[in-house]
Amino acid sequence: MTKHKPHIAKDSKGTWTYKVHTSSKGDSAERESAASLENEQEEIDFTTLKPVKSTNKDKLKRNPIWKAILISGLSAIFVGSTIGFFLFRMFVQVDTPTSAENSSQTTPAVSQTEKEETSLDFVSTSLDSLETYIIQAGIFSDQENAGPLIDTLSSLGISTVFFEREEEFYLMAGVASSEDTAQALADSLSDGQAELYVKEWSTQTNEIELTEAESEWITMFQAFFDEQIQQTDLTQPIADEEITALVDKAPDEVNKVDELITSLTEMQGEPAAYQLLSWMKVYDELS
Repeated sequence: MTKHKPHIAKDSKGTWTYKVHTSSKGDSAERESAASLENEQEEIDFTTLKPVKSTNKDKLKRNPIWKAILISGLSAIFVGSTIGFFLFRMFVQVDTPTSAENSSQTTPAVSQTEKEETSLDFVSTSLDSLETYIIQAGIFSDQENAGPLIDTLSSLGISTVFFEREEEFYLMAGVASSEDTAQALADSLSDGQAELYVKEWSTQTNEIELTEAESEWITMFQAFFDEQIQQTDLTQPIADEEITALVDKAPDEVNKVDELITSLTEMQGEPAAYQLLSWMKVYDELS
């Protein structure tokens, strides 16, 4: 059954009129259905919505300072790692072969040196004094002061050698086994044009460390010197074959006597008085 409700409507002229609107259950149901639909549309099911994900780019845009710091840090790590890698490769390629090469070259040399040192037996050897008479041309406190005298003696064909004793330099021109022989030699050398003096002279006694082979050879040299200084004519050279025979007896491995061996060879052909004087000087300076 349809119910009719009166509605009062006011007329514009001051009169009241009544309008009756009919309503039915069907209309009510339709209105309730429409309201329900509107409510359903208005109510949103939040459980079905997908969350909005914020990206790193958005964060970085919001935080420009952190972005700059992050980029700088990553760049520094990358550059440092790259440089370190190349430096490591460079040192590995350059240093390692060199070290290996040096090691291969040095180790045998050291081993050979140690082998030679252990194979050489050193003995204390006494350098006996060589007793002679010497021809002296002058004594000087400085070698340079002897320049003019050396030039004069050289013009006369007289060769000289310096001996140093107690900070003084003795200029010698020859050697002989006796005083008379030395004086005769001095007269023949100067021919009255230079002043030469004869005096006793001897080398200094000294103890040095030599190998056994060198010690044996130095004994042979001492005997050779004493024999050759006994010659009557010291203006003539000692025979080359006699010098060569002594040199050939020298040891192959020398430690202290190499200069004396060299002097023996270099003085071949000189007058015996000058040869013996030069060898005497080298012998006196062995240490």
